[in-house]
Amino acid sequence: MQEYDPLKEITKELDREESNLTVRVEKRRYNKPTTIIAGFPKDSDLTDITRQLKQALATGGTSKDGEIMLLGDHFKRVKVKLEALGYHISEE
Repeated sequence: MQEYDPLKEITKELDREESNLTVRVEKRRYNKPTTIIAGFPKDSDLTDITRQLKQALATGGTSKDGEIMLLGDHFKRVKVKLEALGYHISEE
């Protein structure tokens, strides 16, 4: 049985609010657009965040090297979804 640690929950919330994520769209293989999200805190659960984004946007993707890559151009929709999850998106 795991012990509930309220301090751990508070620090996770602060990390989310203080992180400055960057969202960009790049042309990858065969000139297909790919949405890339970078700048997550080190202790973020990228697999869970990736799963939530893939379900919400109905697209494929993966997390690798601290970044999330989603297939397609989802720039505006990703920003809205990440802000709903409590992350701050920096303007480029």
